[in-house]
Amino acid sequence: MSLRDIGFDDLEERVYRALLADPERDLSALAAVVGTGADQVRTALKGLVELEVARPDQPTPSSYGLISPAAALGRLVERTEAALLRKHREVGDTRAEIAELATRAARRPAASTAETGIDRLESVDDVRTALEELAFFNRTSVFAVQADGPMHADALAASKPLDLRALRRGMDMRVIYHEVVREDRLVLAYIRELTAAGARFRVSAQPLERMIVMDEQVAVVPIDPKDSAKGALVIRQPALLTSLVRLFHSLWADAAEITLPDEVVPAPRTTTELDEQDRQILTLLAEGNTDDAIARVVGISARHLRRKIQSMMSRLGAVSRFEAGVEATRRGWI
Repeated sequence: MSLRDIGFDDLEERVYRALLADPERDLSALAAVVGTGADQVRTALKGLVELEVARPDQPTPSSYGLISPAAALGRLVERTEAALLRKHREVGDTRAEIAELATRAARRPAASTAETGIDRLESVDDVRTALEELAFFNRTSVFAVQADGPMHADALAASKPLDLRALRRGMDMRVIYHEVVREDRLVLAYIRELTAAGARFRVSAQPLERMIVMDEQVAVVPIDPKDSAKGALVIRQPALLTSLVRLFHSLWADAAEITLPDEVVPAPRTTTELDEQDRQILTLLAEGNTDDAIARVVGISARHLRRKIQSMMSRLGAVSRFEAGVEATRRGWI
């Protein structure tokens, strides 16, 4: 357990643990144990007083005494929980406001969308952005059919954070793959991880075309099933949606449960350590720079930058860029 989660900084935690282990340590002894100077230890001890886990002017070698950990740390945990609850409510309010703004925008649809209930997106970036936006408002279910052929590692990296976020919300996630995935170690490892999080997977011997249906209210299908780079159609037209949902349930009923081996070893991947460019990107993200600004500094295209960010988020198990920055900092990557 890290006490940093409840308000300690790194040095305060080390000093606290050292004093807890031996209350008779003086400043010099504490400095030796934590590997810093006496002045830094004094600052850390003052921080412990501010956290209300220690008292000054005590008859001890360090002149500081610790308050009972059960009481003092318990209070900090309760404060942290209360702050998280407030933040959760604030985020919920923000989510509701975004939904309202999206509803207002939807009242002024383009003519083609209003007439047909279909949006045409003709770039991979536009499709990914649309999927992220749709996933944000997704509430109950995700039904997906993956096309025949191997899954690209970048596609898995891009979808993984969205899938895990959906599963954390308790959604009904079902995915159908072609049976060739039984030989794809990378996809099998991905299936194992998402199955543990609550997703369900089946495999089919039939030819499959890519499709995603969210909440049975909107579907995304490729414009050209043979070339996903040509873009996608976002379908809200009720009759088409009904047919697509029925198609999914029919494919699901005919598909077979997938049996995973005892262990799935992913295909060789790059080390979890960052190269210098990745580290620079994460640092610039943490500083609040825009994608365009980061791309200029690093010397790559904005599209390539977004792919790298998605890949790093997947490696960090993060569902947002902010969370990726926090996790990268925790691991000492930046």
